[in-house]
Amino acid sequence: MASGACRQVRWVVMAMVVVMCRAPGAAQQARRIIGTDHLRVLYWPQSEELAKLAAASGDEALARLRGMLDAEPPERIDVYIVRSQGEFDELTGGENDPWIIGRALPSRLRVVVKPMGPQRLPGLLAHELAHVMLDVAVGEAAWSLPRWVHEGVAQYAAHDFGIDDQRVIARASLGGKLLTIDELEGAFSGDREQVVLAYAQSYTLVAYLSDLEPAKGIRPLLEQLAKGRDVRQALGLAFGLPVPQMEEQWLEGLRTAYLHTLSPPPSETIVGALFVIAFVIALVLVRRRSAGIRRRMNEQERLRKLLEGTRWEPGYPREDDRPRPSPDEEFFIE
Repeated sequence: MASGACRQVRWVVMAMVVVMCRAPGAAQQARRIIGTDHLRVLYWPQSEELAKLAAASGDEALARLRGMLDAEPPERIDVYIVRSQGEFDELTGGENDPWIIGRALPSRLRVVVKPMGPQRLPGLLAHELAHVMLDVAVGEAAWSLPRWVHEGVAQYAAHDFGIDDQRVIARASLGGKLLTIDELEGAFSGDREQVVLAYAQSYTLVAYLSDLEPAKGIRPLLEQLAKGRDVRQALGLAFGLPVPQMEEQWLEGLRTAYLHTLSPPPSETIVGALFVIAFVIALVLVRRRSAGIRRRMNEQERLRKLLEGTRWEPGYPREDDRPRPSPDEEFFIE
């Protein structure tokens, strides 16, 4: 009995030691929270620096979106920084492709992102928060917004329009494949080339409309869409211009604006030109040298043939015809 009691005590002590050893690790792996006026960033300890950046850049994005959309941010938006694909799928409510790194769920006031470089996070977070704020600005009509409005506003808010997007538009312009307003929506369900072009053109369309009345930006269009009007009617009422005229101005600007992005950078052009010049000079020198060698060879050949087959002028004896001394005279020299 005594020995059994000792064994039980030892097991209890060992269990307590194990719990004590594991407790700090378990506490360290608990999800943490950083709160701001309108954001709650939930993250794992290994993503702490990224979470701090998300809180700061997220607040800046919300301030920009407040002015852009004339909408007040909700009291709290949750931003989750996950650590696995499974957690990403769980928090977004479905299975996602592995290359998707951020999702917004406006109805849940939730944004979910994967770990990424600090340079990329601010833009991505602004993009996803724009989807949430659009839902707030338009209300119940948000579900009926055209895809190009959602993606164009999100990219415009995130300043997400780089050299690759410009080249996509330039190539489409050269190939006569630019999308009209009516074609934009369907392009988001097309192949990869069409989807990429749809995203790029959506940004430019929102930028064009925002510049029509800079003081109001895109807000007049959102107000008309919130009333349930279709896109073309909403465009005409929002900006007071015929839709075909606006569409033609927008497309005409795209046809030439980005063609320069398809030419090589100036530095590469200069290097290429110098290489061509050097090649031409080298080619000329080689040809001149080859021509000189050929001339010398031809001259030597001409002289050889001249020496071998020379005809002496009449009256001048050939070497073989010259008189030779007689044997008796051969050894006497005057």
